[in-house]
Amino acid sequence: MTLELKRGIDLLNERSDMVRLTTGNADLDSLLGGGVEPGNFYLFYGSEDSGIDLLIHRLVVNCLLQEQRYGFDGKCLYSNCGNYRLERTLFDAQLLTFLIKAAGLDVTEALDRIKVVCSFSEEQEQGSVEEIQKALEQDEEIKLVVVHNIAKLFTSEEGTPNRDSGERIARLQRVIGNLWQVCAQKKVALVASCRPKEASRGSIPKPEGGNYLRHRANVIVYLRERGSSFFTAYLRKHPNRAPRKVEFTLGGDEMGRVTKPFRMAMEEELSRLKRSFKEVLLEPGRREAFDSLVRVWSSEQGAMSYAKIPTVLDVMLLTGLVDNRRLIEELYDRFGILESKIEELISQLKVLVPSVSQAK
Repeated sequence: MTLELKRGIDLLNERSDMVRLTTGNADLDSLLGGGVEPGNFYLFYGSEDSGIDLLIHRLVVNCLLQEQRYGFDGKCLYSNCGNYRLERTLFDAQLLTFLIKAAGLDVTEALDRIKVVCSFSEEQEQGSVEEIQKALEQDEEIKLVVVHNIAKLFTSEEGTPNRDSGERIARLQRVIGNLWQVCAQKKVALVASCRPKEASRGSIPKPEGGNYLRHRANVIVYLRERGSSFFTAYLRKHPNRAPRKVEFTLGGDEMGRVTKPFRMAMEEELSRLKRSFKEVLLEPGRREAFDSLVRVWSSEQGAMSYAKIPTVLDVMLLTGLVDNRRLIEELYDRFGILESKIEELISQLKVLVPSVSQAK
């Protein structure tokens, strides 16, 4: 095996020409050195209100964007780790769809380019590494691997009972090492998230998961909420940048964890529609029609909440279409009854008309 020698200037030029993935915020991109680079391992950590969920979902969507829009123009593999029996840990499809639409992408095509793996136990997370490896070998279009809550199953108090914490951390190290190795070999960017460890007030906490996770990650960023929709990102580790911080916002009401109950999400959607749609309808009949749909939606919330459809508005439209079809079927039935009665009357008239003529 021969080693290929390269000049330093060539390596510098390669790095400057390298495609980088945007986080969706210029200040945060600058903190990372221009964005997320292929082949590097990025660790973002923070509490539930730190905006980390939205950042992870944005990275998933941005991976699909063309390079001209600071994306990877590829596919993304997303892995979520958590115990669904204790808390909601599933992929937030509603937020993801919102971001896809905001990016101007076709929802169906975009979702088809995102592969999802969910792990609900330590064993499943270990097995997911093999699934990720197979996916990367079979599909060269995968450019980003995202592991949400990478250390949670191994550090949570609700983990496997009667198992020594040292053994659990050792298993986590194997997961991290194998993930890092396969992504580095394929030049695929690896982004992971985790929770912060407890720390004294005013100090910056360390990420959970032990020293090995901090050692393997090329870039480590701690996120902290600063105020409504505003956050601070602390660069804790970078191969060629000194630690510093930036203030940033990822925008709007969609910050942070979005796990709203369907009823609440629908009520918010109805409130927006009433303000921005119903009030500007010119025809009174159409405003009345809108009110009739609201009654239909309110009566079918149970069925709507179980529908496997990404956005609240889409499932509302489906329910409206179903009710329209019901009304059409009722009109067909009524028309059929009326038609038969008309034919019966015509037959009776045909019998009566000759008899009237003869009487004259």
